[in-house]
Amino acid sequence: MCGKFSYMATWAEVVSFSEPLTARPSNASEEVATPMRRAPVMHLNEAGQQTMTPMRWGFTKQRQGRAYPDHIHARDDKLLTSRLWRPHFEARRGVLIVISFNEGEEVPTFKPDRGTPTGNTRTVQWTIRPKDGSRLAIAVIYRMVQSPEGEVAEFAMCTTKANKGLSKFVTGDPDQRMPAVLQEENLAVWLGQTGASLEELRACLYPYEDEGAWLMAPESRRKNPVAKPAQGDLF
Repeated sequence: MCGKFSYMATWAEVVSFSEPLTARPSNASEEVATPMRRAPVMHLNEAGQQTMTPMRWGFTKQRQGRAYPDHIHARDDKLLTSRLWRPHFEARRGVLIVISFNEGEEVPTFKPDRGTPTGNTRTVQWTIRPKDGSRLAIAVIYRMVQSPEGEVAEFAMCTTKANKGLSKFVTGDPDQRMPAVLQEENLAVWLGQTGASLEELRACLYPYEDEGAWLMAPESRRKNPVAKPAQGDLF
């Protein structure tokens, strides 16, 4: 499941987009977001106007005075039935405008002879980005929580079943999930600008079939990787 994405650094200061998904590459630097880091989320303010707010990735829990990630993804098929997700799905939805996102593939490792399996796996990170330089809109839900530093906005990324392309390598995920990428015509619906019902909002989330428009490539491997035992993680 997605554990990293990138976005244009300058977007953190932008409060309105006319064509957010058709922006093309520029000299602006890119920022990488991982769980517990902040990223700009597009949403509607109390006046119903489009705005941008830096939010922390992950619904957290407090332990010994510190915040730890508890949930970073929200399944699309649980948004209406979960007591955790539904209140935020009803009232607080947003969008991440991203340049790329990552998915992990679990691959077997081998002993020095390169032919004998170790019985362990390692994660190969794949980066997915549009070939034409356009942007992707990922659906999120968010909440406001109190912390020692004051009120903090936290978001969870919505997910759907993986599309045909991603399902070929996200085999390490039993459910084969991917970020819920929104079609451009559903942006206003998801943000709450059309008065859509909860069922209509839920219908915006379905596997986004890129039809070959995305470049999916593994990140560069480290030299002489060391095999480690397989273990669970946040993603």
